[in-house]
Amino acid sequence: AVKWNIDKAIILTNLDKIEDLTHGWAMPKYDINFTVSPLETKSVTFIADKPGVFWCYC
Repeated sequence: AVKWNIDKAIILTNLDKIEDLTHGWAMPKYDINFTVSPLETKSVTFIADKPGVFWCYC
């Protein structure tokens, strides 16, 4: 059997122009959690090394 590890990138841009309206994004199974300020872009790269379906929250 072959085990595949695939690099994935999540890119989130907050297009809100309200100064204090941040957005969060999380994928608990991979311990990913970050906040994006207005007019900011953040990204995270992780290795998808677990089979299954994983919930994401924003």
